[in-house]
Amino acid sequence: MMRMVKLMLAGVCIGLVTGAPLAQTDLLLHNVAKELTVPWDLVWGPDNHIWCMEKTGRITRIHPDEGTVQEIHQIPGVYQSFDNSGAHAMMLHPDFPAQPYLYVNYTYSEFRGRLDKLTYSLSEGLVVASETLLDQLPGNSSHNGSRLQEGPDGYMYFCTGDMYMAMIAQDLDNLGGKVLRMDWDGNPAPDNPFGNRVYSYGHRNPQGLTFSDSGHLYLSEHGPANDDEVNRIVAGGNYGWPHVEGFCDTPEEASACDSLAQIPPIAAWTPTEAPCGMSYFNHPSIPEWENTLLLCFLKQQHLKVLHLDDVGEAVESEEKMWQQELGRLRDVLVAPNGRVFLATSNREINGWDFLAQDLDDRIVEVVNPQFDYDELNPRSIREVFLEQVAAQTTAVDVLFPQPAHTDVSVLLDREVDEVSFTVFDAHGREVMGADDMALPVPGLLNFSVAHLGSGVYILCVSTENGRSEALPLLVSRR
Repeated sequence: MMRMVKLMLAGVCIGLVTGAPLAQTDLLLHNVAKELTVPWDLVWGPDNHIWCMEKTGRITRIHPDEGTVQEIHQIPGVYQSFDNSGAHAMMLHPDFPAQPYLYVNYTYSEFRGRLDKLTYSLSEGLVVASETLLDQLPGNSSHNGSRLQEGPDGYMYFCTGDMYMAMIAQDLDNLGGKVLRMDWDGNPAPDNPFGNRVYSYGHRNPQGLTFSDSGHLYLSEHGPANDDEVNRIVAGGNYGWPHVEGFCDTPEEASACDSLAQIPPIAAWTPTEAPCGMSYFNHPSIPEWENTLLLCFLKQQHLKVLHLDDVGEAVESEEKMWQQELGRLRDVLVAPNGRVFLATSNREINGWDFLAQDLDDRIVEVVNPQFDYDELNPRSIREVFLEQVAAQTTAVDVLFPQPAHTDVSVLLDREVDEVSFTVFDAHGREVMGADDMALPVPGLLNFSVAHLGSGVYILCVSTENGRSEALPLLVSRR
């Protein structure tokens, strides 16, 4: 049964703006975490925690029920302008933590950004290494985008802004104003439409990216003073900017629409409302929201619910929720069991500080108190890791990864819950070890080798039943 709501902020009945005779749901809001600084991107982790990246570059792991905030990393050198540059996008590797990587996009100078691959240490509970996948990305004080998403095809999708340089959005050799499609090392997906990283182009300042259950990709982006957009993204599509704004509905745009074969948006708003983070929702926890896009807005300070048609190619109706009740909304996250989380964006340094309240910035949950949510119990990352390992192999005395960069693990008999181990270097000298070490997860020895130099080592493991094994260990510093 749904846990007790900790702090009630508001209640509202919802229904379609068309007045369709649907049953209405009473929704409540409550605070999950507070005193954050512009939580820009929310990700649901396999550990059933919220992973959050703030605009400052701080990455935290947040318990969705207790609200405890654990700092995982602070990205060094994040550049924040008077406007919206800073840390912009984050995602976990789809096989996290077996593949212990986080991906982050941020600006590191006024006109430059990066996409980095961070390595998380299971033993230390922190990010311990960083590798830059894309450097010298164009950047600016605003219009940087961006969002990261895993696609159903197993590739990484990454949207970027035009950086106030509108024409680069039409330049297929420039990464600005695009949706990029890459593997998990930042290389172009092999079947991309233009033979490089570009998947779609002609975008202005996209700040929302999400996939539907049927595999449609949707993107939200800021217009100039008119025509904010939501687009359905297709491979090779040109979305018009800067030659077309929103729909092709002016005489000046007519010739451009014909020559560009511009794909029109599925929704647009004039004057602008500043759309931001977006998630697809299709869960019975809120029946009226099934098959919708949930879209955050900054300027108009609300959550918009966009009701899609059956094939996901058009918006049939929309409604506004909690307008000017929570302030600017930056991101929305939908958990696998239908829980919905909103992130406020009131402590930005671009002139909106007066909106901040004592609790800001915060993460707020949308609750249907009448729905019996499936339990998604928050758990340790080690538990997730062991499940992944157990699903992959039944072998024992397997050491991985090889070579190791930060952590190394050894899969032992499942009943083993205590070991002694020693690591020797190539000259036979003992360089580390432990006696009678209790295993947090039975059958899995995990420890950090971050302090060892690159080279070949021997790991000797002895279990409490007298069994011992010597295994070669390769360590490689990045």
